[in-house]
Amino acid sequence: MRIEIDPQTSALLESRGIRVEDIEKVITQAAETKKGFTNAGTGHSLASYRPSKTTYWIEYGCEQDVCRIYTAYSHRMEILEGFNLPAKIKKTTDWVCLKCAVPLEVATVKLTYLDETFAADTPACPSCHIVFISESDAVEKMALAEKLLEDK
Repeated sequence: MRIEIDPQTSALLESRGIRVEDIEKVITQAAETKKGFTNAGTGHSLASYRPSKTTYWIEYGCEQDVCRIYTAYSHRMEILEGFNLPAKIKKTTDWVCLKCAVPLEVATVKLTYLDETFAADTPACPSCHIVFISESDAVEKMALAEKLLEDK
């Protein structure tokens, strides 16, 4: 598998501290486990991998042996999968679970960081309960919450 990253995306990944090795691990794990998502509109795939205390999310597209990276982001919150509750708002997204082939629905999920646990509404598979974290949620909301908890 060859990873293809344009210069603008490469600069973004560098600023976020995401290495090519991290990207390769995410894509390899997604291929092996079918744990991830596909966007019905763009055809892009999104997958995550948590090797230690950081979860890496990669949005990509693969053709033959080349995977083009569109964006990548990370967060340090742990997602407590399998504890999803129905959200107060019934809403679906363009993203579909790779494993179950069903559209994601907003669910109330549990997140934990530095011994604090809280609930957040985010898309998840209604069948296998895998949770989807968007780029904006990770780099804005979750990053802010992580900083606030660290500063406590």
